[in-house]
Amino acid sequence: MAATERTPPSGRRSRGRKAGLSLARIVEAARSLDAGTLTMQAVADTLGVDRKAINHHVTDRETLLRLVALEALSDSSSAVDIPADSTWQEACRTFATAITENAIAADALADHLRSDNSMLRRFVEPTDTLLRKMTEAGFDDESAVRSLALLTNICVAYARDVVHAARGGERPRRLLIHEALDGRDDREFESLTRILAAGVDTYDRKQLDMSIEVFLRGTEAVLRRHHETAGPARR
Repeated sequence: MAATERTPPSGRRSRGRKAGLSLARIVEAARSLDAGTLTMQAVADTLGVDRKAINHHVTDRETLLRLVALEALSDSSSAVDIPADSTWQEACRTFATAITENAIAADALADHLRSDNSMLRRFVEPTDTLLRKMTEAGFDDESAVRSLALLTNICVAYARDVVHAARGGERPRRLLIHEALDGRDDREFESLTRILAAGVDTYDRKQLDMSIEVFLRGTEAVLRRHHETAGPARR
């Protein structure tokens, strides 16, 4: 039930619960502000309340930015359709691509996304479908959920890389290598120099595809080991 809002004669609302605030209203106000310069005080000013009223619902700026990022993710989230006849590997690829694309769509707020339950709740149906396909393939529950956590970490990290690269223009990894080699004899670091000169873009789609394939190969090895370990006990 929504609280009745009462505005004191001064024009500012009272503190805490009596302010008629809700977490949803705070996040909505925060989303109207620039994420880069967002402060708790700016949100309080936007809502016409004391800052302590904001702190009653949200403890700090980083928590608020994370909530704003999750809302942005929800807005950008497209339906994740995992076909009923797909293998668990195909389901992983579909899930990973959707998570990554939606995290990139959150743009600057991607920095504040965390690959935990709060994020997966935005994708609860495909998450359940993926876990079911993995357990049906022979994964135990622990292996399935650990694999899901790893895959989500890969996707969020890649999305952040892409957003940073798009925002800054320069590819950060290339820039860091350039800085590390500055003033050094190229002959001392032949591999780094050669690879840097090749200009491989580790922020492109090939990087994501490779990451997903490495994940799948490693996860398949985990599944084989599980079957080998469980095999003698079944006989």
